[in-house]
Amino acid sequence: MLSYLWGGKTEKPENTDPELALREACDAHGEFTTKIDGTLEWDHFLIFRAIIMRQSARMFEKKRAELNERKLEAFTNKDQPAYVKIFREG
Repeated sequence: MLSYLWGGKTEKPENTDPELALREACDAHGEFTTKIDGTLEWDHFLIFRAIIMRQSARMFEKKRAELNERKLEAFTNKDQPAYVKIFREG
């Protein structure tokens, strides 16, 4: 599961569209088991969360990189209000 989070090696290449890759990963996992109250079993919750975290990180990678560049620029200029504003955008 941890290798999935950081894009470890798999049998086939990951779909370029993060949403489709998320659906494929959920389908590959199979049925998610729930408790009687409707919540996921712990193991299935961890797998589901890992899938979501991986694909959301992929989806927002470009935006996060852009914000990090702007934050670094504000930090080096010692412009704290701008840094806080950019941090909140993230």
